[in-house]
Amino acid sequence: MRNTPDRDHLPLARALADRLRADGAPEHIASLFLRVPRHEFLPDVVWGEDRVRYDRAEDPDAWLRAAYTDQALTTQRDEGREGGMGLPTSSSSAPTIMARMLAAARIEPAHSVLEIGTGTGFNAALLCELVGDERVATMEIDPAVSASARSALHAAGYAPETVHADAEHARLSDAPAFHRVVATCQVADVPAGWLAQLHPRGLLVTPWAPTQGAPSGALAVLEKRGGGLPAEGRFEGSLAFMWARGQSRSGGRIPDADAVPDRTTRVEGDPRYLLGGEGGLLLALLVPDWAHGMGREPGASDLFMWVVSTRCGAWARLHPDGRVEQGGGSRLLVDEFEEALTRWRGQGEPGVAEFGLTVDDARGSRSVWLREPEAVLWSCRRAAEEAR
Repeated sequence: MRNTPDRDHLPLARALADRLRADGAPEHIASLFLRVPRHEFLPDVVWGEDRVRYDRAEDPDAWLRAAYTDQALTTQRDEGREGGMGLPTSSSSAPTIMARMLAAARIEPAHSVLEIGTGTGFNAALLCELVGDERVATMEIDPAVSASARSALHAAGYAPETVHADAEHARLSDAPAFHRVVATCQVADVPAGWLAQLHPRGLLVTPWAPTQGAPSGALAVLEKRGGGLPAEGRFEGSLAFMWARGQSRSGGRIPDADAVPDRTTRVEGDPRYLLGGEGGLLLALLVPDWAHGMGREPGASDLFMWVVSTRCGAWARLHPDGRVEQGGGSRLLVDEFEEALTRWRGQGEPGVAEFGLTVDDARGSRSVWLREPEAVLWSCRRAAEEAR
């Protein structure tokens, strides 16, 4: 701890570090959460799980306790605008997720690290503890968030290079200058600049999802192999992060609640289970180019789930009473899901960690594979390439 005159947080920080150890975090990672005070990087008002509001002025003890719980804390809503819907647009990630990503990056003391998405600055401070301030650079797209993080870092005694910029398009270096790039936002298209700034054999660690706007994703750990070769690696389980702001909207058109289906079938039970929990992510790894969400029929109490293709007008609605409606194009999305699940069961029901990703910047493409890079399940071009 560099500048922490207030010691009241220490018992809470010790308990948090102990929890991280119990969850499998390496000692050198877990101890960071005792050395770096999370509360010093939080604004006076944050929102926790189920939108519970913590106000430092109203209840400082509850606010401090929240800072050392293992939950993500929303630190900005509606990009800082007043009168919005209260949508989270910046946060301090749950400590177990932060520890998991830091461990996945396999950071060594001599490494230089580029962080994408400064947020509160807390993760940048953890990186400074690992490798030293002079080896850490961090980029943030939101000017107010960037300024707040810079102030918090300075007040806590840390001085990484802190840059306000859109990291999807801006670069800190035209050379492969960083041993590690760690992103704290989710992407479907891995920006070319992230890999271009990696040293040969460097690692990119990023939350990744198969489709822009998808609600959940996987932790991708991609090794840059140099010589113009693609970067690739397996996923290290599932997780969900806020999307990079340039990739936060899906390409599919939400079907109207009264759209007439071309085909209606009925199944036993609730067909929405197909997309529940980790099942939705597995389907997204098996079947490309779709997005989904929730809707409600007029007068109904239960929500239905809609699915849309992001490459044509096909859509489906899955109702809790067993109805499956499909229409709008040549794809029968639910049929594709069922066929993919049959193949998946035939492969022994592999988990997310048995899938992997290859990003080929030379071709502008990404490929998802199962167990080995040669076993490609599907491949598509980067959205920017397809738009040309």
